[in-house]
Amino acid sequence: MALENPQPRGRYYVEALGRGLALLDCFITDPGPHSLIELSRRVGLGMPTTLRLIRTLEEAGYVRQAADTRRYRLSWKMLQLQDVTASIVDYADLARPHLEELAATVGEATGMAVLDDTEVRHAIRVSSTRIISANIPPGSLFPPHATAMGKVLLAGLEPDVVRELAVRRPFERFTPTTITCVDDLLRELRVVAKQGYASSNQEWEPGLCSLAAPVSTRDGRVVAAVCIVVVRPDLTTQTMERDFLPALRMTAEAISDELGYGPVEYTARPFSSKH
Repeated sequence: MALENPQPRGRYYVEALGRGLALLDCFITDPGPHSLIELSRRVGLGMPTTLRLIRTLEEAGYVRQAADTRRYRLSWKMLQLQDVTASIVDYADLARPHLEELAATVGEATGMAVLDDTEVRHAIRVSSTRIISANIPPGSLFPPHATAMGKVLLAGLEPDVVRELAVRRPFERFTPTTITCVDDLLRELRVVAKQGYASSNQEWEPGLCSLAAPVSTRDGRVVAAVCIVVVRPDLTTQTMERDFLPALRMTAEAISDELGYGPVEYTARPFSSKH
């Protein structure tokens, strides 16, 4: 990674930016965490220069420093750059036939979403045949802590990243069942990761219930969530799990398989767990 034999640069090459990107490359080859001296050695720069660069990246939101170890890791912001654009552009068209089949099977609205910074972006929606159904247009943003798709996506992250999200956007209470405490949410996310699906019982809107399952990469990273959304206040979570969960899981697995990924399972990204 050291810059001992730099390649010829073009006339518009910005040296300072190049050095900053070289620091980010360190986290691509090894997620870390890394100390300042480690980063300095890897990029072949002096400690003062490396410190200025890493502090700039920290203030811009791309890396963060642990208060106890003083080591650096990629931040929430950096984690979103790859997955959001790839997921929305590449996954939606491929997923639509599977979501249409799921909607026909269960008779309810279906959809798929990805994380977009601190919110969940609805990438695709297939309507149900019911007169009353959820009207969530593609591209809509909604809170991750109050929806089944959001919980599935958050369960694929490290706990400290979820805490960072809660600091950046405090959990708003939408209904009496909304989870607003980060510790309570983390407990539920552990259950979600273990069982492989999430539910939301009128936590975002009264009468709106949802069930979601993950779409994952071959290395276990959760990159999207598929869901069934129901506007039926009389329908319990237990009934949804009994009637809809098998078909939902098959859909999530089919989308993952077609993307060339394989078994869907949770692996917290991209840090080594120390919790």
